[in-house]
Amino acid sequence: MSKKNETTFSIIFKKGMAKKNRLPLSHVIATLRELEFMIREVGRKVQQERGRQEPDGDFGVELLAGTTGLAFHKGSVKATAALTKDVRNGFDTLTRIVETTDIIEKKRNIAVDEFGAPVVRGLARISTYQEKNHTQLQLQVTQGRTTERALFSERGVNVIKELNAQEFAVDSVTLYGKLKKLTDQSRIEDQDDIWGELIEDNGDKWRIKFHPIDYDKARRLFTKQVVVLGDASYFKTKLPRIDVKEITEEKKRDYVAAFDRFSQDYENILGDRDPKKILAEIRGR
Repeated sequence: MSKKNETTFSIIFKKGMAKKNRLPLSHVIATLRELEFMIREVGRKVQQERGRQEPDGDFGVELLAGTTGLAFHKGSVKATAALTKDVRNGFDTLTRIVETTDIIEKKRNIAVDEFGAPVVRGLARISTYQEKNHTQLQLQVTQGRTTERALFSERGVNVIKELNAQEFAVDSVTLYGKLKKLTDQSRIEDQDDIWGELIEDNGDKWRIKFHPIDYDKARRLFTKQVVVLGDASYFKTKLPRIDVKEITEEKKRDYVAAFDRFSQDYENILGDRDPKKILAEIRGR
């Protein structure tokens, strides 16, 4: 693709410490990493919506280093990246990220869809660095003569804080998925909770909290397929959380045996009818 039609994504840090033409390396790297996660997660949803068989959210994002790497201007620090593959979906992904950021900054129609949710969660994490260093973040996507931009300032950070409260809770929820990222917070922080991550069969992620006495049991189930019973809490800026009451390894399902038992139990009703015809009838076909 010629430079004239190249799709680029710019991240500009303004005000605060950026006015001194410098920023903590951890601030820059953490922000870039969060934006990378956003692009991947939103990108997978965009690709899936457009019928891609194996969506991966990979658009070949490459930093444009220029002569000095990150560009230091008076009062700002700037990084620019280019898309090198699947540009059509990549441009749509970046545009959605910029538009959601603009919605948050202007506090306009805060209810976001599945494409906006990863952006809100990422901005919530980025906001902690912005508050510490008093910076503003400007995002800009450009393709040819088309440019979309949004600012994420103190105003946007305050909106994120308002959204950060628990949205609603549901008692006695059952989840099925694989247990990952098990962490004993009591060993690294002044807390007594055990945290992990649960990935459902459909790919949805949950934060999962155990009581310390369940640590050994949870450790034995690490990376295994499990059934979790607990109380769920849903948030706008964070992944949903489930407080575990009970967790067990999921038994392998025998669908053939289940259907045989179903057929026996309802033999008087179903007779010798074809199961495919029964399912079609149930579905109204």
